[in-house]
Amino acid sequence: MKRRSISNQLQIDFLAAFRRMLISLGSAENLPVNESLFMRMTDQWESTQVMPADLLFHKSPIEAVVFRLQKTDERLQFPHELIAGELRGEQGLTGFSAKFREQGWVILPAELSAMYKNLFLNILGASIGLEYLYPSRVELLAEAERVALAAMLPEEEVRKFFGLRLSKFPDSFRSEVANYFNLPFDYVLKRANHLGLVSEQVIEEVRSSTQSLRPALRRPQSSRAA
Repeated sequence: MKRRSISNQLQIDFLAAFRRMLISLGSAENLPVNESLFMRMTDQWESTQVMPADLLFHKSPIEAVVFRLQKTDERLQFPHELIAGELRGEQGLTGFSAKFREQGWVILPAELSAMYKNLFLNILGASIGLEYLYPSRVELLAEAERVALAAMLPEEEVRKFFGLRLSKFPDSFRSEVANYFNLPFDYVLKRANHLGLVSEQVIEEVRSSTQSLRPALRRPQSSRAA
């Protein structure tokens, strides 16, 4: 029994060395769902070299994202092979980035709105390029968001809206900003904070005075990155 226990632990350690979840979107409750799906997909890939038939895209969107991210931040280091796709009808899937052997993986639910799909593809893509610098998931997510938003939201464009150091944001202003950038207002606000145009205090006041401005998913489900 002791020998079997050691053998099992070695197998677990070996799997952890080449199959790692980086960022899981949603709450802590979603993490086991995302991890389970990742295990199932990589087991299938390992045994058959075939991805699930319902994986809706493979290459082109993530390649365009990587190209844009690398133009923004030279620290990013991506594996030679990236597998990205969206799955329909996977209950509890919120999306994740991961590493499997020498591959980078980004998987999202097909039910995401186009706005959030593009946003999360950029954030999760950035997390793969930054993972060698940030072993902490919390730090990795924060930096991936910063890099992704810098690539998606040019500074001069953001300054057009936040150049007066605003502290109040009426609904009309939020809607105009979100529509202009085709991104959720709270993420544009994060970019303004990164540029020093909005203070942390203002962001906290916005968070405490408003409820979530989405759902991102058409069916009820968490879309917070965690």
